[in-house]
Amino acid sequence: MPQAFATGREPQRGRAGTLPDLIEGEDGDRQFVTALARGLQVLRAFRDATEMLGNREIAERTGLPKPTVSRLTHTLLTLGYLVHGDDGERYGLGPAVLALSAAFLRQNSFPQMAKPYLQDLATAVQAHVALGLLDGLHSVYIQLWRGVGQTITLSREVGFHLPLARSAMGMATLAGMDEEQRAPLLARLRAESGADWPRLDETIARCTAEVAEQGFCIGLGIWHPEINAVAAPVHSPGARGLFAINISGPAFLMTETALRAEIGPKLMATIDRMRALGIVD
Repeated sequence: MPQAFATGREPQRGRAGTLPDLIEGEDGDRQFVTALARGLQVLRAFRDATEMLGNREIAERTGLPKPTVSRLTHTLLTLGYLVHGDDGERYGLGPAVLALSAAFLRQNSFPQMAKPYLQDLATAVQAHVALGLLDGLHSVYIQLWRGVGQTITLSREVGFHLPLARSAMGMATLAGMDEEQRAPLLARLRAESGADWPRLDETIARCTAEVAEQGFCIGLGIWHPEINAVAAPVHSPGARGLFAINISGPAFLMTETALRAEIGPKLMATIDRMRALGIVD
């Protein structure tokens, strides 16, 4: 049986997961429906499809008052976007959310076309391979593969969010943008990071240079001290959104030498295979 690799307490998502981040353009916009934004933010509070949350936890993650959260969860429960847990007090994502996800994937054929190549990559490197998509100040896993025969696994699933400025996947996503796309995100990250910005800015610059030079960047413990990763941005013709491919695993296995000399080049070879077939630009 594969061994689960426990990573301890999950790093905080910070203000990127709160309501003000989602509705920052509300003021003066007469077309903006605040109630709808708040309902969607409740759904965004769930970090993966298996998580069960109570109203108090949702309020903490969204920054919304608990009475408001109670009304929103009741409405979303009635509409099928949430379901009750066994205790009748906590909520999980409902089938209506799955229907939206399925519709998105039908409109974006790239994840399905990339599936066999990324599964082969996961088996070749014996590590987690994730396909992520930009979501606000995060990258969200939309597909995840584990290597056939992999003995050590990380407890992450589809829907998991990684902070944009504190993960290899996020850094690769930023590096894959043009200046017009990147500038407003960097401004938001700078405002959110405060005194930590100079260090993050240095990491972003390093990763951007690595992607420009070799197509991928590495993250040594930047999301979690016990996890290393390598990631690369990918563009698919006609696809909606900006994708990145991430390979991650325990730091004692995925050393800097292995990432730079073996795993990163295998990632780029997989991307080249897909490029030769027109799957990516």
